[in-house]
Amino acid sequence: MSDSYDVVVIGGGTAGLVTASGCARLGRRVALIERAALGGDCLWTGCVPTKALVASAKLLHQTRHADAFGLEAAEPRVTPKSIMESMRERRRLISHHDDPEKFRKLGIDVIEGNATLAAANVVDVDGRELTAKDIVLATGSRTAVPPVDGLEEHGYLDHATFLDRDDFPHSIVILGGGPIGIEFAQMFRRFGCDVVVVEMLDEIISKEDADVIAAVRAILREEGVEIRTGWGAKSVRVENGKKVVRIETKSGESAELRADEVFVASGRRGNTEGFEKAGLKMNKSYVAVDKYLQTSVPRVWACGDVHGGLQFTHVAAYEAVKLVRNMLFPGKSAVSYEHVPWALYTDPEVGHIGMTESEARERLGDVRVYRVDMDDVDRAVVDRAARGFVKFVCDKRGRIAGAHALCTHASTLIEEIVVARKNGMKIGQLASLVSSYPSLADAVQKGAALYYQNLAGGWLGGLARRIANWSQ
Repeated sequence: MSDSYDVVVIGGGTAGLVTASGCARLGRRVALIERAALGGDCLWTGCVPTKALVASAKLLHQTRHADAFGLEAAEPRVTPKSIMESMRERRRLISHHDDPEKFRKLGIDVIEGNATLAAANVVDVDGRELTAKDIVLATGSRTAVPPVDGLEEHGYLDHATFLDRDDFPHSIVILGGGPIGIEFAQMFRRFGCDVVVVEMLDEIISKEDADVIAAVRAILREEGVEIRTGWGAKSVRVENGKKVVRIETKSGESAELRADEVFVASGRRGNTEGFEKAGLKMNKSYVAVDKYLQTSVPRVWACGDVHGGLQFTHVAAYEAVKLVRNMLFPGKSAVSYEHVPWALYTDPEVGHIGMTESEARERLGDVRVYRVDMDDVDRAVVDRAARGFVKFVCDKRGRIAGAHALCTHASTLIEEIVVARKNGMKIGQLASLVSSYPSLADAVQKGAALYYQNLAGGWLGGLARRIANWSQ
């Protein structure tokens, strides 16, 4: 005999929690299934713990450069176990948001166990059968382990397994130069590790603007991180207690790297095991969905990392809200990522919204670029954080195609531009904003003011040319 629900949600990460609570608040009978602990990757192995470690690494770096503040620079004693315990305490303090009892009080049946799709409307949880009008897949993603000979045999770390340790390796090879790999590269280096990043593509963090990539590369190089782009790992062996990673270029050039550990950050794959019986259309390791987050099977939905789109916590929450609306109300509302920002939590941070300069030139042709360096922003100067910039990429009419910030608190600073862009404001309108002084927001106003300076310069230049022609 099966238990019947209006909605069964599989996965208790951000996407699943927002979906389940939204449905319950709208009066539906909901079951939420999680095999580990509510909170998902973000709380336990992703955003929360890793940013806690980034904060510790940043303070270490500032202490080593305290002379910039008129203080005595020092080399702090790095105690890995204390740093890791501090991280776990931050995680514990935040975990109350995802306490199962909080969701049970909403009337949600929170079930611990492994779920499989027995049929299009049937979920099996360790032998317990649940039927539902609608099923939501929100099982997230995990590290995709590359096919490198000897890698699994000799062991590796990733962002999840590292968090269980109480020690730092003395040396590490990071496979992958995307956001995870680069954030960990800087963090490990600041904790005293020798770090080499191996990236198969020609650039690290390849979705970022070229100016951002160049600046992040320079920062990491100055801090002692070695970056090898255009190289791929081929094999791993152990020799004299070290892991030896053989890497190659596309042209066949070969080299060997020796380190205590190998850290995998070369990609992700969907957690879709157990969905085979439902006949879902797949996109490689991910569940395929349409623009309404509907899978190929009627009344089976998916949101968050499991469908392979933008894999961010804030995107998972946004999609969950859209999914609840599409699942429970007439009509459909398509998801749109046009105004979704993201951040890279290096130091300084990276904030990103919209197109890069190269993307805008390819799509729009005639573009205008307005950039203000942070050493021209007084607050950044007094905070001893004057490295970086804010950059606008606009069409010829002043519409904001994209914006990119590399500075302290860039993840927050970019939001002002997100709101402006979403509401159709042109860059000239941002120039009229009045920001508190001194504040980092002054960078946005200064960058936007360049629009009028260039406009005036172009008008005056044209007038001067016309006068010169008249006088001839």
